[in-house]
Amino acid sequence: MRQRRLQIMPTLVAAYRDWGRLLTAMRAIILSAFLILLAISVAEEFVPKGLSEQQLSGEALGLVKDAVWAFLLAPVVIAVHRFVILDEITPAYTLPVGEPGFRVFFGWLFALKVFVGLPIDLLGILQTLNWSPRASTLVFAVALIAAVAVSLRLTILLPALAVEAPGATPSHALADTKGQALRILSLFLLALLPWVAVDIGGVLLLGPSAQITGTPLAMIFLVMGGVLQMIMLSITAVITSYAFMSLAAQVRRAAEPQAPA
Repeated sequence: MRQRRLQIMPTLVAAYRDWGRLLTAMRAIILSAFLILLAISVAEEFVPKGLSEQQLSGEALGLVKDAVWAFLLAPVVIAVHRFVILDEITPAYTLPVGEPGFRVFFGWLFALKVFVGLPIDLLGILQTLNWSPRASTLVFAVALIAAVAVSLRLTILLPALAVEAPGATPSHALADTKGQALRILSLFLLALLPWVAVDIGGVLLLGPSAQITGTPLAMIFLVMGGVLQMIMLSITAVITSYAFMSLAAQVRRAAEPQAPA
């Protein structure tokens, strides 16, 4: 069977078109995402720097943050996937903790969030062990490439879980995205780089005073950060939905029943 191919520019245009529809059709969900991201950023400001800078406590706090992030934002990401793929509108934010599908989605969202951050954690551990800068950089680069490559190959797993595709497994997702990692990466970069540039420009515009907790500029910086995180989260979810619709073949199919022995 001929392998499907992800078209970059047509997909990018279609994804931004659906993202615009999303902002209007599910305002409550988008507002919830912004408030959650803002609350997480504000909560981080109250963590003592000494605690977050220590290796073990810093890692533990990072895991807690990632778990809270994934748990609270899983309903948002699911809603975006179902909007793009099924044209289903979720009217309000809810936490369906009792549903097995939600728990599985949260588990994978949390796992991928932690997995993507592993190279940074590994670099911190190597520096603590007093590895040379050259060796630490080399190991970090290899780990980063591996983490990015695997994450890109698993891109379609989350939307598959969100729409309850019968073959939504990591092995099927890896099979469907074989040879497509660079195209998926290019799509993400083209979609997100303008917003990363806006973020950097905002930091430069506000200046060092924005880093001082409690100042008006710091509050503006937090709000701006919440808005940009919401934008990038929702665009990323839309892009992954389109990757699913373009590439998913095995994840759409139920496993074939085994023949009796």
